[in-house]
Amino acid sequence: MDHPLLPLTDWFFDLPYIVCPSCSRGHLEKTGEFVTQRSAVSRQSEAECPEGFEPEWITGVFTGVLTCSLSGCLEGVAVAGGFEVVDKPTPLNEWNYQERYAERYRLRFAYPAPSIVACPPLTPKTVQDAACAAAVVMWTDSAGAAGRLRVAVEELMTVQAIDKYRPVNTQGGGQPPKPRTAHERITEFAQTKPDAAEMLLAVKWIGNSGSHESGLSPQDVLEGAQMLSHALRLLYDPSEADLKRRAALVNEHRGPAPRDIATSAKE
Repeated sequence: MDHPLLPLTDWFFDLPYIVCPSCSRGHLEKTGEFVTQRSAVSRQSEAECPEGFEPEWITGVFTGVLTCSLSGCLEGVAVAGGFEVVDKPTPLNEWNYQERYAERYRLRFAYPAPSIVACPPLTPKTVQDAACAAAVVMWTDSAGAAGRLRVAVEELMTVQAIDKYRPVNTQGGGQPPKPRTAHERITEFAQTKPDAAEMLLAVKWIGNSGSHESGLSPQDVLEGAQMLSHALRLLYDPSEADLKRRAALVNEHRGPAPRDIATSAKE
């Protein structure tokens, strides 16, 4: 399944579905038309050649405010980015500008930032903070966002009691302990949680690419965010384990099992 925010990594005509970053239940809606400002190059081209100017030459920037659809939330999210005029995929009337052409948009900024990692409620705060930091720079700095996801993995290893430093050599003359690599820590973690570790290792590789390569795309970051989300579900979302426990009880009773049995089993 693709990341829900994947449509925002490309040009869009209509606003994709975006979960509210505040309540996580509603979705963001446009409160009005985006405000657009044409680029200097576009305006200069029209001034120099008004008769030959084509609408497809129009480019610029847009700003706007999105609001949560839930009446009890109404969080506002400021957005900005680029816009351009293009031919509609299926123009209704090639001689009518209003029907033939349309503005499309590319997101470059959003605040408060929509979440890119789905953190279960039991996720440690240090991990959530790193995931939020990745979301903040997601649309302006893909490499930076990938690096922050890698930080989230490191924080996760710490709260999972995977040592951050190598054991101190008592005969080493009091030298300070050397930090372990993320790869070393994840490899140790894989001994007890191999499924989650596999996801985290992939996030680490994407984060490494962000620190060494300039071509990392928003799509790459969202893929890493999905993998981190899956690892967090495995570690901090008890719903799947509870469902398996209930299924075992139903199978044992060959029919509906009393709810208090599931509660006592969990305890």
